[in-house]
Amino acid sequence: MDDIRSKAEFDKLITAAHVHRRRGDYAEADRAIRHALDMCPNDMDAREFAADMLFARGRLEQAAKEYKAILSEDASRTYAEEQYARVILQISEGKRQQELLKDMLENPSKYRAPARSPLVAAILSIAPGFGQIYNGQFVKGAALFTTTMILWFFFYLMRPDVSAYRPDVRMMQFVQNLSPLAVIFALSAFFLQVYAFVDAPVVADKQKKNQDAQPG
Repeated sequence: MDDIRSKAEFDKLITAAHVHRRRGDYAEADRAIRHALDMCPNDMDAREFAADMLFARGRLEQAAKEYKAILSEDASRTYAEEQYARVILQISEGKRQQELLKDMLENPSKYRAPARSPLVAAILSIAPGFGQIYNGQFVKGAALFTTTMILWFFFYLMRPDVSAYRPDVRMMQFVQNLSPLAVIFALSAFFLQVYAFVDAPVVADKQKKNQDAQPG
């Protein structure tokens, strides 16, 4: 009877552990599986589950130790072998990232973005915002380009139709028939383009000087 009751209690704990894991409650799942292992410390499935909980909670070194211990006792357990390989890969990747971060802190010059050329920034700014994007100011560049295009689009919609006039007077009629709102759109778009053209090389030059001034 005691064995039957113990087996039922063990199965109940295993079921509870699986339910808690599906719910994402790894702490409770770990607690349940630990109780199950207290009752039956040599149950391989329960030991694998316990190792999985260590893995899920980021305790990689402990999980690797547990999987390795399972494999040393039963090399045929392919799941434990696969999990052990995954843990080792994560540990290795974590160490690689730590080494990379350390190298970035000790040798920052290796990871700096290349200096931006003010001339290239100016040339790209013929299309408003592209110079800013070249400088790494992606939001600013996108905003300049989008706003300028919208302003020119509204100007295009509001431009006067002078197709009925003779070619030699069309320009004069075009200017004379421009509405105040159309003029505002055109001037706004023009000044944004000028701003983008002037701002991009200035920022590129400033970034270059700051980079040159940094040690390392």
